[in-house]
Amino acid sequence: MAIERKTNGIRIASLFWLICLAGALIGAALRTGEFVSLLPLAGLAAIPATVSLILSSVIRREWAQIIVIFLWLSLAMMACLVFGFIPMALLFLCAPAMAALFEREKVVEAMILSGLTAGLLYFLAQRGEFEGLNLSDAFQIGWGVKTGVAATIALLIGSLYAVSASRSTDNEIYTSSEVLDAVPGGLLRLGPDNRVKMATEVALAQLNLNGATIGTNAEDIFGDPDRRDELVHIVEKARATDRKVSRKFRLMKEGGYSSAEITAGPLKDGDILLHIYDSTRHEARVNSLHQAYSAAQKDADSKSLFFAGVSHELRTPLNAIIGFSDMMRSRLFGPLPNKYAEYADLIHDSGQHMLDLIGDVLDLSKVEAGKYELAYQSFDAADVIRSSAKMLRPAADSAEIRMDVEIKGSHGELLVEADRKAMRQVLLNLLSNAIKFTPKGGRVLVRGDFEDSFLRLGVVDNGAGMTSEEIQTIDQPYVQSESGMISEARGSGLGLSLVKSLAELHNGKLELSSQKGIGTTAEVYIPRRRA
Repeated sequence: MAIERKTNGIRIASLFWLICLAGALIGAALRTGEFVSLLPLAGLAAIPATVSLILSSVIRREWAQIIVIFLWLSLAMMACLVFGFIPMALLFLCAPAMAALFEREKVVEAMILSGLTAGLLYFLAQRGEFEGLNLSDAFQIGWGVKTGVAATIALLIGSLYAVSASRSTDNEIYTSSEVLDAVPGGLLRLGPDNRVKMATEVALAQLNLNGATIGTNAEDIFGDPDRRDELVHIVEKARATDRKVSRKFRLMKEGGYSSAEITAGPLKDGDILLHIYDSTRHEARVNSLHQAYSAAQKDADSKSLFFAGVSHELRTPLNAIIGFSDMMRSRLFGPLPNKYAEYADLIHDSGQHMLDLIGDVLDLSKVEAGKYELAYQSFDAADVIRSSAKMLRPAADSAEIRMDVEIKGSHGELLVEADRKAMRQVLLNLLSNAIKFTPKGGRVLVRGDFEDSFLRLGVVDNGAGMTSEEIQTIDQPYVQSESGMISEARGSGLGLSLVKSLAELHNGKLELSSQKGIGTTAEVYIPRRRA
């Protein structure tokens, strides 16, 4: 809308000038019958207005404004040189008049240029540097002087009309009740002297004021000295920094107080717009969410502590069960019937499986409760990789799976600073998963190397694999892939979640890549040095 008003203003002022020139030509033709000799003068005088009309659609561009201003200055200079400084110096008002339809800074620039140029011409004329390039035809001189003065007055009238219409439209926009009512909250407009120039009904109701507030000082809005000083502070700060400044205030209302956020925003004309937003419901909603979050966090902590406690209590009897079943399997007190020997094996395997699951639950509960503390030490990660593979090699041999170890380090060493126990647990979980979901005759590769400032631990298998959708959720607690749910060695779905948590405790990460029916690659990145 602002650009359209500027465009229309340029067109109106230019048309006033051109109409005045056309009227002067027609008047000369009717009065004397001679106007052919005036056409060159009229053509030159019409150039600035014509160019202004042509450039009106792009008048917001800097180069277009400069062209228009210099064309009107050139016309004023030519008129003074041809017809004399007096009264043609009046044409120097044309450039500032047109600039008034641009930005405020352009008016100042045009006035300075016009004043300097007019002063220079006057100084030269007083010294007799030029006597004026007067035309020999007195008729042309008389017509040019009268038409120049009349056209300049017409241009000034057109510019004033356009500027007045533009400001009137601006005021309508600022005070339109439809626009102001659409704004959530109340609005007050303060002038440069901090006096209230405009206030919406909502703002008056929020501040317990009345219509008589218009024209009063902003300091009188609040009776309380602290709130009054704070309001003046944000207004002055917004004016000094030319940025929005917000503060929370307590406003009195029937039955108590309400919370409000008052924002002071600077306007281009030096005024300050105050926006008053009632934040009572918002703050109540935020407090409710905080309470709900605290309750949920408390429940989560209670759950984690419950799991940790139960898991710890179950370990003691399970260890006893596993120990006694080991004694029975080893025939420590004599032979057992075949059926009882089979039962002893089942008891041992089931107990060991349950102990592993409880260990995962206990460790994950510690991580979630923030109780898992890393014991950093410097060690060779290659030894941990080899020993972890050695621990699970019997399981791989039993499943008829080939297991290989690949170390890429300096002299076969991977020196890091991390938690040895946590790293071993990461490798055991990844290797267990790989063995569990790799068919007979398959291959599992565990590898370690350095990538930039990270130790990279990788476990690669050619087992069942996963889809991209399963990879997105497989590292969440208690989530299993389709292969894991139908596997005979079904677990709890905590292994990868625990691996991810232990990696993140080291400021590292877990990355998974897999293809259905081809295999899975799990890579854990752990910083070489403690962060």
